[in-house]
Amino acid sequence: MIPDILTERLRLVAITPPLMLMESVILSALLDAEVPDSWPPEHWEPHVFDFMRKQQIRTPWAAGWNRYVLLRSPKPVVIGTLGGFPRTETEAEIGYSILSSWQRRGLATEGTRALIREILSLERIQTLTAQTFPSLPASLRVLEKCGFRFAGPGEEAGSVRYRIDRRDCPL
Repeated sequence: MIPDILTERLRLVAITPPLMLMESVILSALLDAEVPDSWPPEHWEPHVFDFMRKQQIRTPWAAGWNRYVLLRSPKPVVIGTLGGFPRTETEAEIGYSILSSWQRRGLATEGTRALIREILSLERIQTLTAQTFPSLPASLRVLEKCGFRFAGPGEEAGSVRYRIDRRDCPL
């Protein structure tokens, strides 16, 4: 079992292959948290599950990098996901998605900082990247608050890439 990551306001629970496939009611019971009607977050689509399963097989040492984001109190609520995956032996990419009703409260930043610390606890990872769109200023702000800097175009048309090197990470 992969331990939860706790922050001041959040509980980050590892997404295991069985947890990926759970219906909201069962997920709620397993996580001991409310799963809002607005679940799942944007971009949480079947191809994401397939990608995560392949990553867990290909890089088992990165197990636990994909997490459900739960607000801890007053009553636990599943508010989003965040995760990462190795791109090379020394570079990983991260991403996040918070339900719209929970955005603009610093929760994505808080969770992303915790994930960055977790991933960078592995000495092999020297660089973290993230991709987003210029039309998502809140997402850009999360990356900037976490110390990422613009690094050029992303892989998807119109996307941008940000990066941070271990030596420059303020966390």
